Amino acid sequence: MLKQRVITAVVLAVLAGLLLFKSSDGIWQGVILFIAAVMAWEWAGFARLKALWQKASFTLLVAIMVWLGVMWLPIQAILALTLIECLLVVFVVLRYQKSEGKQGIKSTFFILLSGALVVVLFSVALSQFRSEFSPWVILLSLLVIWAVDTGAYFSGRRFGKTKLAQHVSPGKTWEGVWGGVALAFAISVLSVLWLSIELHLSIWAFAFLLAFIALFSVLGDLFESVLKRQAGLKDSGHILPGHGGLLDRGDSLLIAVPMMYLLWHFGSLS
Repeated sequence: MLKQRVITAVVLAVLAGLLLFKSSDGIWQGVILFIAAVMAWEWAGFARLKALWQKASFTLLVAIMVWLGVMWLPIQAILALTLIECLLVVFVVLRYQKSEGKQGIKSTFFILLSGALVVVLFSVALSQFRSEFSPWVILLSLLVIWAVDTGAYFSGRRFGKTKLAQHVSPGKTWEGVWGGVALAFAISVLSVLWLSIELHLSIWAFAFLLAFIALFSVLGDLFESVLKRQAGLKDSGHILPGHGGLLDRGDSLLIAVPMMYLLWHFGSLS
């Protein structure tokens, strides 16, 4: 299993790098549309949709929304919808944790609506991100998000004692999260210094906000965990050997990427 996971991760990293640095805008947006469709298909499983036509209809609807959003969704709408998304994620995760796993999202319509919001925002923000900034800005932003997971894994194994959200994800600890945030902040500072982009804020303030968004990305992971637990699923899908579905690997990015894009859009002078 470990060998399979490593091989898949290496292949994904190479493909992502080629797409980010070498692909045309048309290919980039086409790949994003494909990823959005796969994520929508997997999200339909959270709502317990079984019929092929139901899952296909939801997937098609989300794909159309992504296509329209990439062309016409203004930055003000992205900002407003991201705020709504953040409130939704916090509400669902805290409610599930405080109720000890008894109160989740029971409405199929609400699950599908939240899925459309999350997937569309992620896809539109990622498309806009590349059109406004260099691939290096996107890559280093993603590294900051991934740093939380990496730092949390190692610091959690070494120091983890206090459960973060036992009823949502028993393996996560506060010590792990803070270790992940420390690593994310360090990478944020180095990234901003290396990129040498003019900012409205100081380097330290901007790096702090990058690390905060990376911290918030943990809620994206917990949000998906709530939905999987409700649906009785171990993984969102099986498209990635050894890893599960795209949502399993991209859960933290779904929430953080729109926030990262907005920070760079409003926080930089470029």
